[in-house]
Amino acid sequence: MKKRDIFWGVLLILAAIMIIVNRLGFFTQIGVFEIVATIVLIGIMIKSLVEVSFPGILFPAALLCIIYAQPLNITQLTPWPVLMTALLGSIGLSMIFKKHKYWNHNWSGGQFVNGGTNNDHFSNVINQPDGNVVNCSVSFGSSMKYINATNFERANIKCSFGEIKIYFDNAVITSDRADIYVDVSFGSAQLYVPKTWKIISEVNTSLGAMDIKNRGIDATSPVVTIRGNVSLGDVEVYYI
Repeated sequence: MKKRDIFWGVLLILAAIMIIVNRLGFFTQIGVFEIVATIVLIGIMIKSLVEVSFPGILFPAALLCIIYAQPLNITQLTPWPVLMTALLGSIGLSMIFKKHKYWNHNWSGGQFVNGGTNNDHFSNVINQPDGNVVNCSVSFGSSMKYINATNFERANIKCSFGEIKIYFDNAVITSDRADIYVDVSFGSAQLYVPKTWKIISEVNTSLGAMDIKNRGIDATSPVVTIRGNVSLGDVEVYYI
């Protein structure tokens, strides 16, 4: 049995006990929804603390402030002030610390080599064979994906309230074109692509950012178009 299953199982049992206690007349000022939401949000915060995932820490804390705004007499801070505080705090802390904690490549012989430092930060690391269409998603967590496709055509990437890293260096494009679709909100997506790819960005941003870094050679083929939407988050593309 995985430790993750034990962790969430214990929290759900605790939530069930709290519901029974509530129905027996204790803590009647707190409803069933608030009890379940509180247990789940605290669980997310604990896991995020272990994984050093700043969105997973600050956004659940903001939601707890919203749920208990009246008992805590902080209604003037909810909902948008605490949500914006969580957003700006998550982005700021991630910008400060991600270069030191989250870098997972070594520089060797003038190129990046997979598997530099350990991947303990990520709650989910996927490295398996893929088809021509690859789907990747993460919500309230962190995930790393190595794409191993011999005929890569398209990737669908969704990230909300979390972080995702995807490595395309083992993706082979047999035609001249491929597409990457991103849907990022309150999160961060980092894409590592071969320097032989020509990247074209057609991403719509709303209070977000799309950035292509360390362009390598002046590649002309294959052409990989990145489309989609980024709102209150960021997408970074690195050539390797």
